[in-house]
Amino acid sequence: MSGETDDTKSLDRPTFRGCVFCYSAEWAYYGVKKAARSVSGSGT
Repeated sequence: MSGETDDTKSLDRPTFRGCVFCYSAEWAYYGVKKAARSVSGSGT
């Protein structure tokens, strides 16, 4: 996991709280946030 940067650590990774549906939704939201940061961080 040496490929992870501080950007991924700054985002709160979802933790399983007993609800599979909620957990999946949190991971989807996390992925969208991470993708948005990488797109906005590419700089054009």
